[in-house]
Amino acid sequence: MTPIVDLSEGDGGFVLPACLSNRSFFDKNPLQVPASEKSYVLGVSSAARQNQLNEDIAAVIRLAETALVLNEGGPTREVEKLAARNAKLEGHIVKLEGELIDLRGKQENYGQLLEDVRESRDELELAKKRLEEVETRGVEEKKNLEAVIADLQSKLAPAADEGTEISQMVSRADLVKEIKRQRGLMLASMVHGWKNAIAQLKVVNAEGGLITEGIHKLKRVENGQIIIPEEYREMELEEEKLDEEAVDGEDEEDEVEDDVVEEDKNPEEDKEGHDESH
Repeated sequence: MTPIVDLSEGDGGFVLPACLSNRSFFDKNPLQVPASEKSYVLGVSSAARQNQLNEDIAAVIRLAETALVLNEGGPTREVEKLAARNAKLEGHIVKLEGELIDLRGKQENYGQLLEDVRESRDELELAKKRLEEVETRGVEEKKNLEAVIADLQSKLAPAADEGTEISQMVSRADLVKEIKRQRGLMLASMVHGWKNAIAQLKVVNAEGGLITEGIHKLKRVENGQIIIPEEYREMELEEEKLDEEAVDGEDEEDEVEDDVVEEDKNPEEDKEGHDESH
């Protein structure tokens, strides 16, 4: 028997014949009923056949009604519904695109903030490290300064026998002034001792007479002779010149000698009242 419908197409279901595109389909393929179907139709009762036909006719009528409704505007209405839904979806897409753009902008801002925070954190770490270095260096410098101060304090500590006039010195000028004063006092003390020794020798040798001509406080005895050392020769000339030019020099020298004598008598008294110009 020639097959009515090509069942090779489709996914295993019943395939309808191509009646619309092929108008001569039934001319070429007349309707036939298989023998099994004939046996079934003839084998059932007339009531069963009537019920089956009623169901088939109802199905065909429902199919016709559906086709009529769809042909009267059903597809257009569906298209309108789909268009409305599509418009709604497009609006939602536009909204989502706007939110996406906003989120991207926020993402960029967040990324920039993260970069700023990272840079700030690096700068903070660097600042902490520098602060620690400064604190460490400050502690070391403080220790060094304390050591220097302690050394200076030890050097400036007063001696056990230091007088009050020394402790009152607060500058280098005061120290230089005091050194000059002490040098003058030492010179005056030497002169006073020299004159005192000469005076005593004159008293002791008053009967026989004592020759003092040619002696001087700057001279000394070498090889049985009284000579003036080379280092003192210029000082002797200057002293002779000053003796000739200043008549009152002896009076001033006597005053210094008196001061020296008084200091020898009272070594513990304050010396600030003395004339430091000598």
